[in-house]
Amino acid sequence: MSTITGFSNAPITGNVPSVADMNAYSAGLKDQKTDALLSKLADPSTEQWQKDAINKELQNRVNTQSPDGANAAGGQGGSGSEMDELLKKLQKGTISDEELQKLAQMLGVDPAKLEAIKGKDGGGQAPVAGEIQGG
Repeated sequence: MSTITGFSNAPITGNVPSVADMNAYSAGLKDQKTDALLSKLADPSTEQWQKDAINKELQNRVNTQSPDGANAAGGQGGSGSEMDELLKKLQKGTISDEELQKLAQMLGVDPAKLEAIKGKDGGGQAPVAGEIQGG
């Protein structure tokens, strides 16, 4: 198996999709409901490149709601990197209640839907108190 180094210098292993596959996948996301995208984002079998495409689609939807990135209903601004960080925390299950509310407002979804998928990424769990983290 070959290893490809990405922009972050982290090795990427496994099936690397073609550009055409990535474009087709991204195009297909436009027709899906936000709830469906969030479910895919929380699914541990969703590949990282697919999660990246979903994050980008969700950000595009937030930007479409209001040109300055603010949610028209809530009036709170949200940058793309802030939303990405909140989505990552949601997937890992480390998102606070306040952050969950903010993300729900940014995406225009019921916070209960986000709560239902919270921490279902499977890979990243919050460290347990006293657990040694190293690198």
